[in-house]
Parts: sequence; C-alpha cells; structure tokens
Amino acid sequence: MNRTLNFCKRNLLEVLRDPIIYVFCLGFPILMFVLFFVINSYSNGQTPTFEIPSLLSGITVFSYSFVMLALALVVSKDRQTSFLKRLYSSPMKYHDFILGYFLVGLFVGIIQTVVCIVTAFIFCLTTKDKFIPVSRILLLTISFIPILTTNIFLGVLLGTLFNDKSAPGICSIFISVSGILGGCWMPVETMGGFETFCRFLPFYPSVYIGRIITNSTNALNVAYTFNGLAKLGLITIFLYMLLAITLSVVAFKKSMTSDK
Repeated sequence: MNRTLNFCKRNLLEVLRDPIIYVFCLGFPILMFVLFFVINSYSNGQTPTFEIPSLLSGITVFSYSFVMLALALVVSKDRQTSFLKRLYSSPMKYHDFILGYFLVGLFVGIIQTVVCIVTAFIFCLTTKDKFIPVSRILLLTISFIPILTTNIFLGVLLGTLFNDKSAPGICSIFISVSGILGGCWMPVETMGGFETFCRFLPFYPSVYIGRIITNSTNALNVAYTFNGLAKLGLITIFLYMLLAITLSVVAFKKSMTSDK
C-alpha cells in the first residue's frame, strides 16, 4: 500500500505541475457557468437547460472529460520517458500503478465537483434562488462517481495505447462526444431518435440522473423523474464503467509485459 501511495503522490505532483489542470479542469467549468448564466439571463430564463440546477449536473459531468485528458497525458509521458519501464523492475505490481493513477484522478474529480457546486451556489446567491438541499448535493456527488471512474480509466487506457502526441487528439474526440451527446447544454430530449442514441452512451444518462436529483426540468418544461429510462441509464453507466476498467487493466498489463 505504501508503494501505491508514494506513486500516487508523485502522480499528483505531475498533474499539479501541468497548467491543463488549472485551465481546463478548474477554470473552464467556471467559465461555462458564467457563459450559460448570461445566455439564460438574456433569454429571460426561458431556457430550462441553462438553469443552475440543470447546469450543475451537465457541466460537472462534462468537466470530468478533462480528468481523462490529464491522466492520459501523465500515463503517456511516463511511458515515453521510460519512467514506467524503470519502475517495472521494482516490486510494484500492475494494480499498484493503476490504483496510483486512479486515486489522483479521483482527487481531481472531487475537487472539480466541489468547484462546480460552489460556483452554482454563488450564482444562486446572486439571483436569490433557493439552492439545492445538502442531502441532495451529497446524493448528487455520489451519483457522479461511476461517470468519473469511467473517465479516469479511459484516461489510463488512452495513455497506455497512445503516445503523448496522439493521446490529446484522441481525448478531444471523447471530450466533444461528452459535451454534444451528453446533453450538457443541448435539449436532446426534444430530438427524438437522437435522444435514444444518447441513452446508450454513459454521458447523457449521468447528466439525466443528476438532473433528477436536483429537481430540474427539461426543455419541454417537464420534470426529470426516476422512470424506467433512468433505471436503464444506471445499467448503461455501470456497464461502461466496468468496460473502461477492464480494458485499461488489460491494456496496461499487456504494455507492462511487453516493456519488461
């Protein structure tokens, strides 16, 4: 366990040295809150998707895609600089490496969640709207863990499969997919078959469940409810999480064996 924690501390320092953690993981979500808050103000509050309770879920889920990018960069750089190859001769096992990366991603994701919640709270203060109860905030945070875990292991997977030049480009595809197909700021519930397609990816179900918890309403002014589609969404999220974990573990073990 000490080996894992020491490796985790080293990875955290590497992440904190990279400006991407401050620009994209922390600064960009705040900027998005400001942008959509202004847009909603000019539309006289006629865009439910841009209301704070709805935005909180969408922007938080979208921000996790930058955790994937940060981890992909760290893992790919560790491979390219032969840092991992040197550590392979140590008593560390593959699960020590993966857990060391995962804990860093989990820490960054939790900080992102806190930043988004605090930002949403500040905007509610400016508009004098009632904020989400603490009990629901805690439930919301717990509901985000599967999609955060999925993004973390996707980052490990992409960092293992690609070098530090290719990994960011591949990650940008996932970031775009998360934003567009996740319904973070698009009313996909009004798009018929497109919404059906989005439900088979982990992003939109995560946002949908978050909006149920925050008592949000969709573009049709209908409240999000925990119906059969939401239950199916939970299954979808967990299946993608397990798939991401499995693929990243298999890829890392294979890379570790070949590098040895």
